Amino acid sequence: MPRRKSSRTSVTEPVSPVLSSLHGRLQAWIAQSFGKLTEAQELTLPHILAGQSALLSSPTGSGKTLAGFLGVLDHLVRSHEAGRLSDGIHAVYVSPLRALTYDIQKNLMAPLEGMGLTEVIRVGLRTGDTSAAERAKLKRKPPHILLTTPESLAILLPQASWAPWLEQVRFVIVDELHALAENKRGAHLTLSLERMENRRVGQDGRLVRIGLSATAAPLPLLAELLVGKGHSCEIVEARLEKNRRVEVMSPLRRDPYPPAGYTAQRVMQDIAQIVERNRSVIIFCNTRSATESITHRLKNALPKLSEKIEAHHASLDRDVRLEVEDRLKQGELRAVVCSTSLEMGIDIGSVDCVVMISTPKGISRALQRIGRSGHSIHASSHGILVATNVNDLMECVVCAEMTRAVKLDPVRVLEKPLDVLAQHLVGMAMEGGYTREKVCTTVGAAYPFRDLTEEELDRVLNYLEGGGRSLEGQYRENFGKIRWIGDQLAIPSRRVEREYLANIGTIHTEGMVTVLLGKRRLGSVEESFMKGLKVGDIFVLAGRTVRLVETGVAEARVEDAVGRLPTVPAWNANKMPLSSGLAREVASLRTDLAERLGRDADEEIWDWLVERYEISSSNAQAIVKHCHNQLRVSRIPTQDSLLIERFVDDREGREADLVQFFFHTLIGRSANDALSRIIAQRVKEAVGGNAMVTIDDYGFLLALKSFQDLGLEDWKLLFSPQDAEACMQTALQQSELVKWNFRGVAQTGLMISRNRPGQERKIKQLRWSTEILFRVLSEHEPDHPMLTQAYREATHTFLDLPRAMAYLERAALLDWHLVDVPVVSPFSFGIYASKIREGMMLEDPEEAIERLWREYEKKVGLG
Repeated sequence: MPRRKSSRTSVTEPVSPVLSSLHGRLQAWIAQSFGKLTEAQELTLPHILAGQSALLSSPTGSGKTLAGFLGVLDHLVRSHEAGRLSDGIHAVYVSPLRALTYDIQKNLMAPLEGMGLTEVIRVGLRTGDTSAAERAKLKRKPPHILLTTPESLAILLPQASWAPWLEQVRFVIVDELHALAENKRGAHLTLSLERMENRRVGQDGRLVRIGLSATAAPLPLLAELLVGKGHSCEIVEARLEKNRRVEVMSPLRRDPYPPAGYTAQRVMQDIAQIVERNRSVIIFCNTRSATESITHRLKNALPKLSEKIEAHHASLDRDVRLEVEDRLKQGELRAVVCSTSLEMGIDIGSVDCVVMISTPKGISRALQRIGRSGHSIHASSHGILVATNVNDLMECVVCAEMTRAVKLDPVRVLEKPLDVLAQHLVGMAMEGGYTREKVCTTVGAAYPFRDLTEEELDRVLNYLEGGGRSLEGQYRENFGKIRWIGDQLAIPSRRVEREYLANIGTIHTEGMVTVLLGKRRLGSVEESFMKGLKVGDIFVLAGRTVRLVETGVAEARVEDAVGRLPTVPAWNANKMPLSSGLAREVASLRTDLAERLGRDADEEIWDWLVERYEISSSNAQAIVKHCHNQLRVSRIPTQDSLLIERFVDDREGREADLVQFFFHTLIGRSANDALSRIIAQRVKEAVGGNAMVTIDDYGFLLALKSFQDLGLEDWKLLFSPQDAEACMQTALQQSELVKWNFRGVAQTGLMISRNRPGQERKIKQLRWSTEILFRVLSEHEPDHPMLTQAYREATHTFLDLPRAMAYLERAALLDWHLVDVPVVSPFSFGIYASKIREGMMLEDPEEAIERLWREYEKKVGLG
């Protein structure tokens, strides 16, 4: 099992024993460049030099990446001097980010130049962007250190021309391990590592696996993900105690309900002042559409600095992103507004301050973002959480407190994705030498697949032989990807091999439309957004206002529309769900406030909030006032209760016949999504009719017709845990969610080819093919492994069924309250605003919040 090393000591010796254990050339370069090793390097290096796998967890700016490479460089220098530095790859560095591999390549040149070994030790880069000519060159003369991505590594493994070079690998460095742990790319990489382990022909011992991670938990789990269950891995925590300042800012002052609704519009002046005060600022948003919106508004707020303010997100063209990164690194930009694209460790130079519009929904992510400021070892980090409304303020103060205390949510490893397994089985068939026993051993050694049953493996193997029971009779030749020659796994044709190499990876094709401004590719938007536009419409992309001129196949032409009112793209990127730990702490704050409001004077509660959460007095007063407003019409939802608010709109119009139930469950968006689908399905079964559902991090809203109206005892029966999963399955059969997931699963599992060698399939062809396959399998083979995986993703990745089930299990123990409210309560404003946004109602969300507040004031006599 992994063993944890203490990290409470600091390096004080002029020349430490660890530094003196390195080769003299490397010692001299470190002494000249840094003076001494960092704590992360001191603690990690002895294990690597001893040939032991290690996981290093340390904050950004602690010298983490160099800590991983020092042992590798020492091995290569000593091999060179001993005349044993053979051609072949000695170390593989894997990063989830292509941009990070470019940075590492540049940064590795410094020690090689310092030691005078640039002509001796070769560093090579192999990613999806590597040209065909450069790939051929790498094959002919392989680098000693190969920098790559999980996908590109998987492409190399089955190719015979790479086999002799990969057999010599001694070290594997996996960067940003925490970012891979919970997704398919991580599961994919673990299988590649086990296949690499099998390649170590004639070498002693196992691969030295070096994991690098930002602050994450639990570290023993991450270590097992890195090395596989049952293998030794030293855990190193380098807790560099950087000065980390985390503030909460809001425009609420003493009034929780100022003008301009629930968006960041009212904080733009405050953000603009932050940009003016600092040399460089990164502003994180939680969605790409918000990134474009904030960029546009910030440029308008600071017209003199508008040329130094840029957007950065994954939908922008790579050249646009690289240009923004370079300008930020060179100090040419005052502010970059981004979604998640700058969270991880690409070199962005010196950043003074990080601003987060609302919380990033989890503490690990907050720490990662804040760590982008004060990036060097001794610089302090400064993060500002910006609350855009009073419910958001409560989440921000809890997030800030948890971030200061480093209270992390546990990593959830993605368990045995069957489509990833299918892809690797075809790779093993190409590689050769795999019997069924060796397949079982190799797959079972990868941590995400440790519990894979023989039955599950056989179902995937049977699918790969001919497509599955429902397809193999007529279409074995079309879907067959493997065959058995004796007891050896093999491929049936060269066509399968070519298609496999063209379709490796887990990132499935999205329907995106390229946007061209003149001859320049500006970025891309989703097809669904583009279909809703007409020529002449104005929208924002890359922080620029543009007018649609012409559309073609997967392409749209635009022109500048500076100064015009835009329609901002609403990308279909899912909102990040609130983490379980942060949700619990917000529920705990609400519970504490409910108790104190019934016992203490307001002044005492203000003082408690200021001291406990380190917030301003005005924000403390806004929170307490918000709670009093809630108590005027309802109760405060707590962690031990289920508050249901029943609201009937007495206005004439479209909602006159609706009864609206707000369920304050406090379990996070993904879990509420799962729970609301179960309850809506049960309403349909109990009284008929459909329910309109709106979800939020803190609850969900069911809008019912008057004939569906239910009382408290009825709702208690509907929240039973009995047969809840079967109910979910029924609900999903009537939704698009499983089908939407199946398209990605079918591509990853090689049922549908994203790309044909030499050409890329059109999105329309992919959709047509998966639609047919989904129908066939749903009707004739519902236990098909790719369909099983699609359902699993729908319920465990997109939705959080386990957390919803856990809530149902304890629902009977909660204190239930059904309250008839004369108006939407202040604690339900956020859910109602989501209903307006997601239902695409004609009313503007900001204006709707203003209307709700005016109606509230009128109903309770404040107006």
